[in-house]
Amino acid sequence: MLTPIAPTGRARLRPLFDGLPGLHGCLDAALDGGMGEAFADDANEPAVARVLLDFDLLGGDASAPAAIEAARAIEPPASIVPAGAGWETLLRRVWGEALGSRTRVAFRAGGWQRERLRGFIAALPEGFTLRRIGADDVGRFEELADSLVYNFPSPEAFVERGAGFGVEHDGRFVAGCSSFAISPRSLEFEIQTHPDYRRRGLATAAASAMIEHCLERGLEPCWDAHNEVSAALATKLGFVEPRPYTAYELGGG
Repeated sequence: MLTPIAPTGRARLRPLFDGLPGLHGCLDAALDGGMGEAFADDANEPAVARVLLDFDLLGGDASAPAAIEAARAIEPPASIVPAGAGWETLLRRVWGEALGSRTRVAFRAGGWQRERLRGFIAALPEGFTLRRIGADDVGRFEELADSLVYNFPSPEAFVERGAGFGVEHDGRFVAGCSSFAISPRSLEFEIQTHPDYRRRGLATAAASAMIEHCLERGLEPCWDAHNEVSAALATKLGFVEPRPYTAYELGGG
């Protein structure tokens, strides 16, 4: 039986996720105890673990008795990323035709060209302003996309623990980059642009500001692309070593 693991006890789950192909910023945030939930078959000597932070991350021995329980515990809709061999077979046995798949691409942090990043920020079109999201901005920032802030329990928690940079035009945010997940070691990026304002360099400027923010605070920038546009932007910014991998979608993915 999988039981909840307290934030202070999650570090011992890390070896079970050695084969996780992406979303390392999300994993860090959960295992460091600051975000998400974690479950395991044994708090002291775990063989199987499940981490929830928007994504459903599965780790450990897919042939262990608790693994099938972990697979059955997933609640649709869910995006699932397993670590290690054997999980795909188990997931398909449990969920059958309800289980879909898609390709994501994980990137590694690059050797940043900071002048280039600052150039992207300086190239914002006239009438557009880049700003760090403060307490008075969170509501309007969330109107752009709730995914920019929804991993935090409150707007106050987002401002205190997270980070966001928004591009403002005519009194509203039309593009932004935020900390989808954050830990003392890394920050997982979330990027959104209003459909009417794409291909103007707005997301590039916001993401450049976030990279600068990470570098100034000793955080590893983490980028995990869900489509070709996101992957191209990552490469433009200076992320390197794209590694495609398979994620699984259950119900409405």
